[in-house]
Amino acid sequence: MLDSGVVFCYTDLYMRWAFLLGIWILAEVGGYYGLRRLGLWRPWMGWITPAVLGLLIVSFLAGRWITLPLPTYKKLQLLGGGLFLLWLALILGKLVGGLWGLLTTLGQKPPTADFSEGRRATLQLLGGALMSLPGVALGYGYWRGRYRFRVETIEVFLKDLPPAWEGTTILHFSDLHSGSFLSPDALRPVWAEIKALRPDLIAFTGDWVNTFAGELEPFVADLAELEAPLGKWAVWGNHDYGDYIMGATRERKAKERAHLRHLVAAAGFHLLDNEAVLLERDGERIALVGVGNWSHWRRFQRYGDLKAAWAQVPPDTCAILLSHDPTHWEHEVQGNYPIALTLSGHTHGLQVGVEWLGWRFSPAQWLFTYWAGLYRIGEQYLYVNRGLGYIGLPARLGIWPEITLIRLRRHLDSV
Repeated sequence: MLDSGVVFCYTDLYMRWAFLLGIWILAEVGGYYGLRRLGLWRPWMGWITPAVLGLLIVSFLAGRWITLPLPTYKKLQLLGGGLFLLWLALILGKLVGGLWGLLTTLGQKPPTADFSEGRRATLQLLGGALMSLPGVALGYGYWRGRYRFRVETIEVFLKDLPPAWEGTTILHFSDLHSGSFLSPDALRPVWAEIKALRPDLIAFTGDWVNTFAGELEPFVADLAELEAPLGKWAVWGNHDYGDYIMGATRERKAKERAHLRHLVAAAGFHLLDNEAVLLERDGERIALVGVGNWSHWRRFQRYGDLKAAWAQVPPDTCAILLSHDPTHWEHEVQGNYPIALTLSGHTHGLQVGVEWLGWRFSPAQWLFTYWAGLYRIGEQYLYVNRGLGYIGLPARLGIWPEITLIRLRRHLDSV
């Protein structure tokens, strides 16, 4: 049934807000005492954060409960995202500055009594710099990071890849979240790059929109211009079912899905909804399988039916799976179905993290075992795309938006 999972999604939303509110309380308490000891606390610091949060809540409720024209709704989303970014920068600034104040004055009386003028000035200068760091970093993520598109290029060696498919390229992208962009101009450099790469096949792994099918309309013409001789293929993501429209009836959700299906077709993409197709090169075939959203976390939907899709795959056929959520590979695919390569998205790498000289960190790893990049267990591969768009936080920092060029190679044992 296509109405399952909605309650779980909003429960997750409330849990995340509860976590953020806990961080906020910690930041307010730590910030007040730590910054006060440094002499940096000002009265406006006490009311600015709840004031921004109040405006954020108003914008959130307005977007959920007031019927607005789609362009107005998108602008309201952008406003809400900006307020959330500002609120996050404020609480993180207080938290970092407060911790600095508490640590540097540990065991001391108030600084006016124990610190020399020079030491107090130095500590205040460093404290102010630390307080500003979250705002500067998130500001960069907003103004530049969310548009810092990059191309990831990888090779995957598949044991049962037919000889005719050696060197075949797949352009994989995911999580467009078209509703987060006010204009299609922002993504035109991406489409130009895809055209220049001239892939053999294009695969999109879900989340065309944030909430409403109409969000995709301004992007259809550009998507339709993308070409690949083996076709353009796609699956649904958790945002593509109309489930996040507050108070929507079953009929309204069905109408949204039908509209989105029409737009995806107009863009030239073939939607694989719990089904498989056989693709042929020089008389040799592989199976491309696509399923609806399936998450191990019950707060997200389980519309995918891999059993039904796999029944359409001939025995001993090299298979590639498109499945939006990487927990599907972890908990149902891996070890149970002989699928050589699975392409996923969904995590966004939480849009914030560090990837430097082989070392990686993101809060995403606290939530997902497989959160970005290429993974291998035995002869099965998973690639988790970091996403092209963004949602919630209108910024990316360290986890940049990507498109991925995957080159299929025959496993050495197959040669």
